[in-house]
Amino acid sequence: MLIFISDLHLMDHTAGRHQLEAATFRDIFKELGYQAQEAVSPFEPQNQEIIIVLLGDIFDLIRTESWFFQKNTGEQIDLKDRPWGNPSKKTEEIANDILNNIIKENEEIFSILAGKEWKTLGFPKKPEIMYLQGNHDRLCNVYPSLREKVINILDLKDQLPSNPFPNYLKAEEYGVYARHGHEWDPFNFEGDYLTPSNYFKTPIGDVIASEIASKLPIEVGRRLRNTELPEKDVIQICNNFRNLFDVRPLSAIIPWLSFQVQRYEKYGENVQQAINAAFRQIGDEFMEIPFVKDWIKRNDQFWNPLDQADLIQILGTVLKNFNVGNSEGKLKLFEKLNQLKGLWSQDQYLIGAKKDFETLSSRYSYVLYGHTHIPFQYPIDVLMEKGSSKPTEQVYLNTGTWRPSYFQSLTGRGFTTWNHLTFTTIYKPGEIMDGQVVHTPTFNTWTGYMKKV
Repeated sequence: MLIFISDLHLMDHTAGRHQLEAATFRDIFKELGYQAQEAVSPFEPQNQEIIIVLLGDIFDLIRTESWFFQKNTGEQIDLKDRPWGNPSKKTEEIANDILNNIIKENEEIFSILAGKEWKTLGFPKKPEIMYLQGNHDRLCNVYPSLREKVINILDLKDQLPSNPFPNYLKAEEYGVYARHGHEWDPFNFEGDYLTPSNYFKTPIGDVIASEIASKLPIEVGRRLRNTELPEKDVIQICNNFRNLFDVRPLSAIIPWLSFQVQRYEKYGENVQQAINAAFRQIGDEFMEIPFVKDWIKRNDQFWNPLDQADLIQILGTVLKNFNVGNSEGKLKLFEKLNQLKGLWSQDQYLIGAKKDFETLSSRYSYVLYGHTHIPFQYPIDVLMEKGSSKPTEQVYLNTGTWRPSYFQSLTGRGFTTWNHLTFTTIYKPGEIMDGQVVHTPTFNTWTGYMKKV
């Protein structure tokens, strides 16, 4: 039995506290333990197989304020020491500190994920743990010192710190091929995924998530503390801005920023001006980062009137000129350009799944990705082989996330939020699902939503 979970984004909590509580993890893993007990029951204990596949973005080393200030000492960190600056030994030290704090803040959750509580959770045996790299935990694979920490906390017995973590799982017996899926996202993967070294490269998405989403609350707080706003309100406003990364779809980020400013009209013009000034400064600083300038230059296609580089430039321009009083026109322009872009492209993850299936034998029925935070199932193809009376269905599955998301209302007058919970299980022939022995690889995916009032 294979159990797939992705996109937990466990953080050091300097940029907010967003993941589910350990008690929720424990409840879900008790259900998984029950399913695993039934699934492997036809086999002798030595032949029972239970593998938990952590499909990337388990650790989040990007959504943190620790790339600007050292959490324990308050030391300010220069741009050159960030992963998109001029990475050095200092960068590795900071990344280690961030990972240490992620582990410290989430010890109980990691105990569950690593299978250390398998008996109390009802598993018939200790699950094997497999960990694949995503984009927000990319640094865990860049440095052997971080790999060693991941190996220890997840109890990855067969993994050596000197060897990079795998980028994909290929399990023919289960008919499944799995990867994180950021390979198909041009903002979060650099270059050709067939070149292993490209998995170590810094994508522009890391810079956006850090230098905009994580840095904005810091700058907002700094400016608001120069107004007469009470500290408790400053903290509340900053916490609201820390939810930026969870806005879906990403094209709604600019409307989200506008909504945040408008909701603070009651605090007076000085507060709005301070927040607007923070936006503009973040935009100015973002567009002046050498990495960003170089990325735009490398990705600007003169024959394409609206390429990825143009979208980054539009984002920078909107932020650099942001003012709640005259931002509506810019927001509508940004939305129109995104809609226009959509006319020229297809769902890159479905296309990616089709490409992956084309490299696999007909024994593979499932391609799994995470990354998008949207649980999804879609048929890619149905194969009828000679001499076979039953077709082979090829299906794309997305493992969603365990994080909250913020959604814009249909009227556009605000946003709402709820937590997601998704897991996917794959059964091999001979295992039991829903009381019946399966004869071909079979999947089960479960998605739940939690709204706390």
